[in-house]
Amino acid sequence: MTMHQIEVLPAGTNSHRSGITLEWPRSASAGASISSSLMWDLGEFAAAPAVARDLYRITAAAYLADTAVPKPSVSLHRNMDLVVHVEDPGPWSSGGLTSVADILHWLTGDAWTISVKVANATLPLAVAELATRIQLLSGGLDSLCGAVIGLRDMDVDTRFVGHRDASKAVRHAQNTIANALGDYSYDRHELFIRDGAQRKNHGPRSRSLMFMALGAMTAAAHSASELWVPENGFTSINPPLDAGRGGTLTTRSTHPYTFKFVNELLESLNINVMMRNPFSAMTKGELVVAAAPELLSSSFLSSTSTSFSCAKGGTQFYHGDSNHNCGLCVACVVRRGAFFGAEATDPTLYDSELLSGDDLAALVKHRWRDLVTLRDARVAGIDDDAVLSSALWPSDTDFDQVLGLVARGLAELSRVPLPAP
Repeated sequence: MTMHQIEVLPAGTNSHRSGITLEWPRSASAGASISSSLMWDLGEFAAAPAVARDLYRITAAAYLADTAVPKPSVSLHRNMDLVVHVEDPGPWSSGGLTSVADILHWLTGDAWTISVKVANATLPLAVAELATRIQLLSGGLDSLCGAVIGLRDMDVDTRFVGHRDASKAVRHAQNTIANALGDYSYDRHELFIRDGAQRKNHGPRSRSLMFMALGAMTAAAHSASELWVPENGFTSINPPLDAGRGGTLTTRSTHPYTFKFVNELLESLNINVMMRNPFSAMTKGELVVAAAPELLSSSFLSSTSTSFSCAKGGTQFYHGDSNHNCGLCVACVVRRGAFFGAEATDPTLYDSELLSGDDLAALVKHRWRDLVTLRDARVAGIDDDAVLSSALWPSDTDFDQVLGLVARGLAELSRVPLPAP
């Protein structure tokens, strides 16, 4: 199997290895192969320990490498040899890199080897406002629910953090949410490979780890001990809806075992941040119910409508709107089912409901795999053994609760009308 060599280094640094080299800018005016609102030095996070900044650099480099190397059409698995430049290699000499590689393998299914080189960072005086809690706010419906619920804690000083790549739909969703949040702090950080031709893998499974590391670094910089990663439990478990969706073929971005993995890594690196998902026992519909008073209010209704859950996008190729959810992929049907389950009017614009004629037929044709999977799951159900064997689980998992959650989630998505086969 081919070994893919990737090095992510500060702009202006020479590389002496073959393979893919990606340059991270050190100033806003510097041309580099990576587009990032955060410069490599990460001066905005000078108040965080160097190990937290380096964790973000390493996981961001993995995300960029994951994007740059295409998934093979047959095995789907890659051998990734990644070199990352960091401030302080010391904390990574006793198993930290192996732990990151293990998490990446869990998320992507690929084999990862990671090594580090030292580079000097230029940092300003370390000053940061204190916060109680950091919440990830991606621009999706679940993170928006988490935001409006979190804001009910009036005695908690909360800051929100988002990541965005080249997707215009995510930017649109985040900007609309930022307007609704008003004076609340919502930092949206950009990171992606600048040249679209170099982006070979458009569904990098490593993104969640990078996003979590961004949240942990932000929390450490603001002396916040808690990091929320809001996601409904059905999506977190992501049960295999058919036999072809088990293992790493089903995303594990917010699976309970991912939280266990990452919290153990943070503890081992002495980054004093606890990551949690307060909504892991809820279906998406139950989460919508919990957030509904604010979610469907005049203040947040536009944000709810434009929040982006779609896993496929690209409806502009069928004369749809690229900012709209498609309405037919698994993620969109789970979203639509959530509003049915919540007995609430769905304000979302789905192109599957707006297109007609040949345009709609083309969209349905390109979503046929999702639709077949959804129809089969609705007819045959989701096998309990397949759910439990699809992943590793924390030792304290209540499997009866897991299976009950899966059954409730399936009931929600089963209420969504699908186009005829």
